[in-house]
Amino acid sequence: KVAMSIMPLGEAMLPKPCYLVVDMRSELITRPLGEFADLGKVPTSDEKAKTLPVFDNHRVARRFSRNKQRVIKVPDGALITRTSPYLAAKGITHLLVDGQVFNLVGV
Repeated sequence: KVAMSIMPLGEAMLPKPCYLVVDMRSELITRPLGEFADLGKVPTSDEKAKTLPVFDNHRVARRFSRNKQRVIKVPDGALITRTSPYLAAKGITHLLVDGQVFNLVGV
């Protein structure tokens, strides 16, 4: 299995609009990077890293969400780039966009 490549956020081409999944309190839904192991071998140090999936399709985002979670629309993906310090403060260290993983920390 080939290793997962984790790129810097500056290389991300975020879709506009894009969709995020939130819970009932409007908290962003993240998953450990290890749950996306189908994209490649996850580095052991990053297995538990909080990863925020960003979707370009509402239907795919809906399929990813669980009970009592909803999908919100972000009009411009650049908003996620601008709010990366806030996301990092919440412990979110990676973004998953269209099957590619980007590192939020050290931007």
